[in-house]
Amino acid sequence: MESELLLIWAVITTIFLMIIVIFLIKLQKKHNDDVEELKQNNSKAITRALNAQRSSTKGKINEQVASLMPEFSEKFKASDARFLGSPIDFVIFKNMSKFDKIIKDEENPIEIVLVDIKTGKSKRLTDLEKAIKIACEEGRISFEQIDIEESSKNLE
Repeated sequence: MESELLLIWAVITTIFLMIIVIFLIKLQKKHNDDVEELKQNNSKAITRALNAQRSSTKGKINEQVASLMPEFSEKFKASDARFLGSPIDFVIFKNMSKFDKIIKDEENPIEIVLVDIKTGKSKRLTDLEKAIKIACEEGRISFEQIDIEESSKNLE
């Protein structure tokens, strides 16, 4: 009787241990699969981030050399353009290169144009760029002169 109980106990313990081992093997496989999936997702995220960074860098380079591109030179002279970069890429002083101090050519008055360069897939203005565009369209543009020499006396 005692040996039968020991045998039953051994069988139950063996079955229980086998169930635990099977469970641990499945858990290990799931863990390995999850780790592999995380590695793949991480790799994809890194690739996306690098592509976005490259795209952004290319866009910034294109913004700076835009005045040399045919799309730009069809509308403006590079010599009239001044690169700002942010929040608007260029200020164009249209006809500045034609300006003559003596004649003061009235047929070609200087016109100020703000230009933003867009490259790549997304060619939408940012909210700030839209606000600047609206300010221009509504004529909220002015010219100020600040006399630094007068205010520099206060620094002494």
